[in-house]
Amino acid sequence: MITTITIFFPLVAAVVMLAFPRTADARTVRYTALGLAAVPFLLTLYIYFRHRGDLGAPSLTQDVNWIEALGIGYRVGLDGLGFGMFFLSALLTLIAVVASWDVRENLKQYFGILFIAEVGMLGVFAAQDLILFYVFFEITLIPMYLLVGVWGDENRRPAAVKFFIYTFLGSTVMLAGFLALGILSGPNFSIDALNGGGLPRGAQVAIAAPILFGLLVKTPAVPLHSWLLDVYVSSPTSTNVVLSGILPKLGTYGLLKVALPLLPQGVEPYLPIIAALGVVNIIYGSFVAFMQPDLKALVAYSSIGTLGFILLGVASGNAVGLNGAVMQQVTHGLYSALLFILVGVIASRAGTRNIRELGGMAARMPWAGGLLALGALAAMGMPGLAVFVSEFMSIMGGFVAYPIAGALAALGIILSVMYLSYMLRRTIFGPAPERPALAAATDAGPVEMSAVVPLAFLLVLLGIFPGLLISVQRPAVELLLAAIGGS
Repeated sequence: MITTITIFFPLVAAVVMLAFPRTADARTVRYTALGLAAVPFLLTLYIYFRHRGDLGAPSLTQDVNWIEALGIGYRVGLDGLGFGMFFLSALLTLIAVVASWDVRENLKQYFGILFIAEVGMLGVFAAQDLILFYVFFEITLIPMYLLVGVWGDENRRPAAVKFFIYTFLGSTVMLAGFLALGILSGPNFSIDALNGGGLPRGAQVAIAAPILFGLLVKTPAVPLHSWLLDVYVSSPTSTNVVLSGILPKLGTYGLLKVALPLLPQGVEPYLPIIAALGVVNIIYGSFVAFMQPDLKALVAYSSIGTLGFILLGVASGNAVGLNGAVMQQVTHGLYSALLFILVGVIASRAGTRNIRELGGMAARMPWAGGLLALGALAAMGMPGLAVFVSEFMSIMGGFVAYPIAGALAALGIILSVMYLSYMLRRTIFGPAPERPALAAATDAGPVEMSAVVPLAFLLVLLGIFPGLLISVQRPAVELLLAAIGGS
């Protein structure tokens, strides 16, 4: 029951926000939203400390018949594959509320829509039924379209439309695969019942194609990525937090939870392609990031590159790579949210995101500059920070399965060090250009610091003690390996 309460409490929060009178002052709205966003986060903390040893197979489950004749049910539960992202969804929604300083109009509507999106995000990582997975997957679509299209910058509408078209097309194709799998299996749409794959190999191969396509669009894998840059650059800072930290993982988590265990023979022929796409993401994201004058665009392409490590780990089919992929979902969410928030802070203080027009942040904004450096070091895979552990595991697992892909992925780390070091040299340590806005720039205040310090803390904590997360996910990864016949 606690899983269902955690998933749907944000819906109650959305109703509360939308019920505020028009005359309510912004301070009251913000503090109420903050209190409401804290509830799912505290519930996930309770689940971690009380039940973290029980998350091998799905635990804290609830199973209620929904459309009995078709084998469709309201089936939710938590396991080690999804719990890290379940926790991160609650955390980043809370962080997004704190980081909403750049949202000043229609505030109660903004928070209400954000909470509806949280329902979809939490639901995906707890769903144990294919149709329910799809429903929660789609619940995120309209809220994110509105958060970008209404509250974004001057290019928000074309960016939101592109996001809607790409992701709706991908999820519709994915649904066709879900329907084929469920109908040919009974009908039965229970993920637990379908685990291990019971269909002939040829049927699995055919069904896997649309499911993989839909999930790779959401990730996004290059060349299905063109919606991502426009959306990231056009979104307000608080929307960037959940867009970068959570939305791409709906796709990668689907690979781990649905595609691999339910269609093991069907996905097998596509694994080398997924590994290759992962390497393309890593190399392409790194090279294009080199050419970005916009600080936010650089972070966006860095995010594309880091997602490639998840794809490589998924394709490895071994314990090291899969554990790396599951952990990388969380570590990527932490560092990308941290960097996007800090980019927003710097842009609001300095009046620009152009890297060539920035400089001297270490002197003018020591806290923001120092934390930006920490986030960049995490994105590079610096030892002692959480991303190093997950990337190293993904590369090692990928190298065992695909030596050339693993070697190229390691090259991607070197490239990320190069372009992120350049960014830090220009923005933090470089000479400050003569600009009045830059000369008057002040450091991050208490509100901004309260949004980024928890993310920085977790990056350090999981870098030093990765077992806090790996111990939760490992039993579920072992069950996944048993389902796909890996080792």
